[in-house]
Amino acid sequence: MQRVSLLLASALIVTAVSAQRAPQNLQVFPKDTPRSELIPMMRDFSFGTGFRCEGCHYDAGGEGNFRDIDFASDANPRKEKARFMIRMTRNLNEFILPMTPNRGDPPVQITCKTCHRGQAKPLLLGQDLLMTAHEAGADSAASRYRFLRDRYGMSGAYDFGEWETNELAAELAEEGRTADAIVIYELNAEFHPESATIQGSLGQLYEEIGDLDAALRAYEKALELGAPARLIQPRIDELKGEG
Repeated sequence: MQRVSLLLASALIVTAVSAQRAPQNLQVFPKDTPRSELIPMMRDFSFGTGFRCEGCHYDAGGEGNFRDIDFASDANPRKEKARFMIRMTRNLNEFILPMTPNRGDPPVQITCKTCHRGQAKPLLLGQDLLMTAHEAGADSAASRYRFLRDRYGMSGAYDFGEWETNELAAELAEEGRTADAIVIYELNAEFHPESATIQGSLGQLYEEIGDLDAALRAYEKALELGAPARLIQPRIDELKGEG
């Protein structure tokens, strides 16, 4: 759905910008850049960041209908930020990355999508969820995970692989937020039921809070999933009173 809306937006960009006689107030690009070159670049920015035209350009009507957008105006503060980001990307590609030792050929170029992945604010999944956990707790972070997974799926906007979320849980545990870490590991186990690592980590955390029955179940599950017996079996034996 989001990609369809962006495709529609890019088509509207072409229509709206083409209605102007020539691009005006260009400060990053050469002032004589023709529309035929500028429009594809604007389309790439839109796909890369998830912004439509009014994301950076001034929309006097505030309705996003493109007819009211003043493309030459600097009234939208995001426009100056966008200029900065374009210059930053250009400097990285032209001056910084060429210094990379043994750089491949053809060389990889950074684009807006490299960091943004279609998101206006280029947060990684773990960063987004950690902020949510700090602000509203682990249950809210878990709800946020489900929302993002449902909305973006495997589009590449976020990494829903096992380890991104494991690292979030581990960071919460290091902060002393054991209960929150358990919530996140249990969430991750729901989507990665094959992971012995998650179950082993849960066993340790359940032991920390004194829930020995839950710890035993997690350790036994970890062993069943292929965790090294030399690490897990001693914990199982001790919890069963066999150590």
